[in-house]
Amino acid sequence: MITGYGYDYLSILNIQLDGLRPTLGLVEDGGANIDIGQSSNGIIVSNIVSKNTRGWSCLHLIQSGSSTPCTNVTISNNNIGPCGNEGLSSTGVSQWADGISFACENSLIENNLVNGSTDGGVVLFGAPQTTVKDNTIISSTTDSGFGGINMVDYLYDGSYDGVVVTGNTITGKKMFNVGIAIGAYAWSFNDDALLQGPATISDNTLNGNLPFAIAINGWTGGLTISGNDVSGVNSPSSGYSDSSSCSAATKALWSESAHLSYYPAGLIGTNSLQSGFVAASANSTNFICTTPLLPASITYGLNGLSVGVNNVLANLHNNIYTSYQGDSNIVVYNSSTGTAVVEWASGHTDSACSTTSTCTCDFQGDGNFVTYADGAALWSSGTTNEGHNVTFLNESPWIEITNAAGAVIWTTADS
Repeated sequence: MITGYGYDYLSILNIQLDGLRPTLGLVEDGGANIDIGQSSNGIIVSNIVSKNTRGWSCLHLIQSGSSTPCTNVTISNNNIGPCGNEGLSSTGVSQWADGISFACENSLIENNLVNGSTDGGVVLFGAPQTTVKDNTIISSTTDSGFGGINMVDYLYDGSYDGVVVTGNTITGKKMFNVGIAIGAYAWSFNDDALLQGPATISDNTLNGNLPFAIAINGWTGGLTISGNDVSGVNSPSSGYSDSSSCSAATKALWSESAHLSYYPAGLIGTNSLQSGFVAASANSTNFICTTPLLPASITYGLNGLSVGVNNVLANLHNNIYTSYQGDSNIVVYNSSTGTAVVEWASGHTDSACSTTSTCTCDFQGDGNFVTYADGAALWSSGTTNEGHNVTFLNESPWIEITNAAGAVIWTTADS
């Protein structure tokens, strides 16, 4: 909507920008509502509204290389958001968007309200000598966000020298996966090099649904974390999130609601962490692996389930999932310890299913739950003309079939 690169002392003041994403839709690979910066000095963005971007950010300040960066930028007193939606579109396109995406040096981001970002609320791309202070960052009530303030991206040769993040309030409504994410390995990617300080994270207030309030992995060169208040973060994390997609080390931290988390081997050099940080027992990468609370059960009606091999039939709360595997086996797993433990399996496998598309798992119109290979039944529940619904549960008996009256007529105990 507004694009301008290389303009010194550019001011954007007292305007409102609405990308109208709810009406006009997402633009794949679309830009930000405001996209400015590069080799420039003294930009001011103040007292504006920017919301409903059709692209990846509501406000983007872009660098122009480490030799000619944008400098002395002030972003203040703005109302940013909502920005983006969680997850993928029906065509598989990422819908997430940042609130403020920032890559300028010697700058100030102050007194902004970022409400409803779905990727990062304030994302620093290096931004050496920049201060982020007294901002209010709130996740949407309907769409979860990945991070409140992110220090995870590699620009300026990985330098976050002199960055100060202080006095901000970060609140997870539906959920932020991480309140403040720090380091090259704290996000979903693993860069080749550590990010570098020194940086200071102090006197921030973190509230609400934040499985990880502050998470650190992949940092060197100095880090001071002090005076941050996480007493308002909701516990246990399992009350509003799930960790089925997390590594074993990250899942272990999530299980103990370790809202202040770090991996000791991923924090190198001089550092000072406030009390309450929990050390990961192994390399806990990707702290944005958690999801909003999954259902405790999923039900399919007649003809409501028909899938090929290597599909998840149900992904449920407390790390229970049921898969139709490549060998035509229906298997219920419990991954709460970080290792997938089999709770039940149908058996009657066929190794040829891994190389053919003719193997299926069906809850049929006649009420029978059946696996097939080349048109021949391998296993069935034996509920023909009786079954009406099949329900996957996150507790024993894991799977049950009910009749039209709602009475249970089959469970895994019968197989």
